[in-house]
Amino acid sequence: MKKILLSILSILYISLNVFSQDNENIVYAQQLFGNGEYEKAKKIYERLYQNKNFKEIAYDGYMNTLFKLKEYDLAEKVIKKEIKDDSGNQNLKVYLIQLYIEKGDKPNADKTLNDLLGKLPPNNFSISQIANNFYRINQYEYAAKVFIQGRKVINSNNAFSFELINLYKYLQQKDFLTQELINLVETQPEYLPSVKSNFSRAYQSNEDYQILKSLLIKRLQKNTDNLALSELLAWTYIQIKEFNLALIQTISIDKRTDGNGALLFQLAAILKDEYQYAYAQKAYEQLILKGKNNPYYISAQIELLKIKQEQANNKGSIGLEAAALETAYEAVLTEFGYNQRTLFAVLELAKVKANYLNKLPAAEKLLLDALNIPRLNPNELAEVKLELADVNILNNNPWEASLLYGQIEKSLPNTVLGQEAKFRNAKIAFYNADFKWAKAQLDVLKASTSQLIANDALDLSLLIQEHFDEDSSNNALKTYAKAEFLREQHLHEQALSKLDSVLKAYPNTDLADDILLSKAKIYEAKRDYKQAISYYEKLCNDFSNSIWIDDAIYNIGIIYQDKIQNNQSASLYYEKLIKDHPGSIYTIDARKRFRLLRGDSL
Repeated sequence: MKKILLSILSILYISLNVFSQDNENIVYAQQLFGNGEYEKAKKIYERLYQNKNFKEIAYDGYMNTLFKLKEYDLAEKVIKKEIKDDSGNQNLKVYLIQLYIEKGDKPNADKTLNDLLGKLPPNNFSISQIANNFYRINQYEYAAKVFIQGRKVINSNNAFSFELINLYKYLQQKDFLTQELINLVETQPEYLPSVKSNFSRAYQSNEDYQILKSLLIKRLQKNTDNLALSELLAWTYIQIKEFNLALIQTISIDKRTDGNGALLFQLAAILKDEYQYAYAQKAYEQLILKGKNNPYYISAQIELLKIKQEQANNKGSIGLEAAALETAYEAVLTEFGYNQRTLFAVLELAKVKANYLNKLPAAEKLLLDALNIPRLNPNELAEVKLELADVNILNNNPWEASLLYGQIEKSLPNTVLGQEAKFRNAKIAFYNADFKWAKAQLDVLKASTSQLIANDALDLSLLIQEHFDEDSSNNALKTYAKAEFLREQHLHEQALSKLDSVLKAYPNTDLADDILLSKAKIYEAKRDYKQAISYYEKLCNDFSNSIWIDDAIYNIGIIYQDKIQNNQSASLYYEKLIKDHPGSIYTIDARKRFRLLRGDSL
């Protein structure tokens, strides 16, 4: 009995030892293959393939080695034997197809593929496994055919949607991708945001969206109640700038669903961002018609006022329309009271009263009352204080303004509002000729998280650096700073006179380009656009190295587009800015405006 037991243990030990060695040989063969030593790898794989315990593990490596050595006849013989021995395993035919592709024998590759497709197992996992094997050999079109045939086999038109979408994106087959994405959103509406994102990445032209529009309209004729398709069509209208149709479609969806207006409110915001004020206004008016119980009722009222003010700002007519805006804001505050939701109206009403109606005491009282609105968060309190400080500047009380800016900076350090307050405080120091302290603050702000603040801080810091001399009286810079303070107070004629006095007293001053920019801004504020453009152009022509060149070019474009409604001239200046000053802070907006004027899809 002991002898028998010892014999069994001996056999087991030998078997385990051989098994362990073969495992090591598999790893070694893989290393040889990775190093390009295919002949050596082949010998190991071939021996292991003959071992029934390692046949399946060694098969892939053996085939890949034979393909690398171009031993196609041997590979074909081995593959066909495997297929004969395991006829139900369709994965084996992938290697045969790969063999024919490597040999350049496409007819046999296609014939074998058709045979494979005709015998696909009715099982999602098996179908995916076969398709993934085609992925492995970079045959993505064959993988797509497997998934498409797989749908028929398992009788599901929605199966493998995501796999096919990824394949069509990789293959850049926009027609198939479009159909697949439409199918997905039709049956699984929760994927609508993802579908929109896929279209945005895949489409490059207006023509693409026009095709999508036609396909969606046809699909909706067959499935009129599908809301996801309707929303996708509304989104498509926006991409091709058919804003009126987008609005009609969205209103229709809202009515059919008895919605609360969320889609309309989102669309209105998009239309406003696209400068489509008339359509945005209609959307907000639809929300207001839903009544005071609608959650968007107050917001829609406020947004309508924002549009009205933005249009007045763009046209440069806010001074002319100030009384009407004042009445509109006061009506909103009368209806809804002073609270967090109406804070925007309070702030804008104060701006109108202070900047355009010269009602400084009324504006100040309005803002002081706003400080007592219940439950204002720190940011909202800071916004009120910023406006109150600006009113103090207009009221020739810069020290009170400086105190308020300091409070904001202290309460909200390292925030955009805190940095804005710090910048405005630095400007007050500049106006008061405290150039050294102002520059120290501005140099800190050059690292601001707000690109706009960082850019403005850099510009003013450079201005001080170029023109400030500790060993001189700096009278030219002091006079210029006083002129800038007058401009800040909207005392235009006094500011112009002060700027002229700099040039008269110091005809060779290197502040000449700064003075031109300041004069251009004054005339723009006075709505004398012809004169403003002339100063901006003189700056560009006479001072090609000025730090204000990009400001001047951009501002000319804005005047032509928003104030004069000369889109052709505006486009020329936006294009010039994009080409000549690609690093400007204004380039992003200039590019957007240029594309809109040109009619591109955004």
